[in-house]
Amino acid sequence: MTPTAIVARTDPEVPPRCRVYAETDMSFARSSGSTAGAIAIADRAVPHQVRRIIETSLTLWGLPGLIDSAQLLATELVTNAFEHGRGQVGVRLYLTATHLVIEVRDGSHKLPVPGDAALDDEDGRGLLLVASIADHWGVSADGTTAWCSLPL
Repeated sequence: MTPTAIVARTDPEVPPRCRVYAETDMSFARSSGSTAGAIAIADRAVPHQVRRIIETSLTLWGLPGLIDSAQLLATELVTNAFEHGRGQVGVRLYLTATHLVIEVRDGSHKLPVPGDAALDDEDGRGLLLVASIADHWGVSADGTTAWCSLPL
């Protein structure tokens, strides 16, 4: 199976990409209304679709305990992809021997940076949530794929 992105793993505790035991790979075309900083109404439905697919996949894989965390992580990464990326948004969910890995491709080479949101800001906390919930997270060397993992 060929990986859809080369993901930079910087933490020595995360095993290198090894055998994939189960996988779900999906892609969503961006509507013309989504531009930098604005998500078109049509694209606002995608995070909900991703949450449903994650629920189905994890239920089939016998991992219902990971559904809530995986849905939140994927929602944050997908929303960021539509808000800051360009082109199609791809989501890959797969299992290794020790982790559930979520990858989101957004076509942008701009590296995501955790926000510094004020208390009354409505956004800017997505990557901080990812960092606090995920076991590990990072960005591919080319900047096009953000990833995070949860231990099984």
